[in-house]
Amino acid sequence: MPPLCIILAVLTVVFAVGCISFRRKGRAFEGMMCKFMASFGFISVAVVGYCLNPADTYYFCLVCFALMFGFFGDVLLGIKEVAPTFRGKLVPLGTLYFLIGHVFYLCAFITRSGFNLGALIFGLCGGIFALAVIKLLKMKVDNKLWIIMSVYYFALTYKAASAAVLAFGSGQAAYIIAFIGAVLFVISDTCLAFLYFTPVKRKNIWVTVELSTYYPAQILLAMSVALMK
Repeated sequence: MPPLCIILAVLTVVFAVGCISFRRKGRAFEGMMCKFMASFGFISVAVVGYCLNPADTYYFCLVCFALMFGFFGDVLLGIKEVAPTFRGKLVPLGTLYFLIGHVFYLCAFITRSGFNLGALIFGLCGGIFALAVIKLLKMKVDNKLWIIMSVYYFALTYKAASAAVLAFGSGQAAYIIAFIGAVLFVISDTCLAFLYFTPVKRKNIWVTVELSTYYPAQILLAMSVALMK
């Protein structure tokens, strides 16, 4: 791993910790700014990693696009924290940006592992599971967001399953950490769904778990570029 990538990853972690700390204290604006800087850090790790180790341009481009859409999603969801009046518009739009990011990650994994029917079935089960949970828990989502969330969870779980196929099939460190990142993303977004659409108690705990899994997920996915062979 190039030392510069490690330094950038550490700086990203510092901003991530700042975001979690500010959010727990109810300081939305400072938390939002730290979140933006951490999101920029993800992209920096991937770009520097590729510049120092240009092993796979196509994989890098797909991951970089995924990180950029995640950055824009973070911007939209971060603005929601300081401008809750626009929450109804920002949450679906931010979710859509992250969905596109997951599709880019998915493409990065599939182009390396090939199509796998088991991974697709796992993704479909994930989408159906999301549908059932939304209905059973009576989550506060309208029809449009209900569809987006179902497709989102399909892409999210399909991505994780495809990363697993790639990691266990190749044994490469790059794909193993990408798989860990994909799994952490599933945990993070599951917590986020409960935070946004159910009346959870002890909100700070959910926020901490969501953010403390989201940041490592994006850092690991970005660092997979630097470990490519």
